[in-house]
Amino acid sequence: MSASERPESYDGDHGAAAERLRIAIRAVLDGTGSTEGLHAAARELVSELRQADEPPEQALVRIKQTLADAGLRPGYSSNSDDSALGIEATVYRDVIAWSIRQYYGATS
Repeated sequence: MSASERPESYDGDHGAAAERLRIAIRAVLDGTGSTEGLHAAARELVSELRQADEPPEQALVRIKQTLADAGLRPGYSSNSDDSALGIEATVYRDVIAWSIRQYYGATS
């Protein structure tokens, strides 16, 4: 089945990688996880999505869904009063940025 033929809820084998990312997010938020572990979990999920020929838009939707499953929302990613971002905003922003770079093959 091609990516365009898959139903929107198609999960393939990415459920385990998404769950590892969700667990890594929660661990960072509660202080028991590391940024390196979070980054590795994000890379793993994006790599699996790319290997499954998921288009970039669907991969980003999947990453955002995983962030939401971990309790994070897009509103965390900015402050209207220019105050410092909290840990939730930082995690949300970083996972999205890492995922985009990983999808397009950047090494940083």
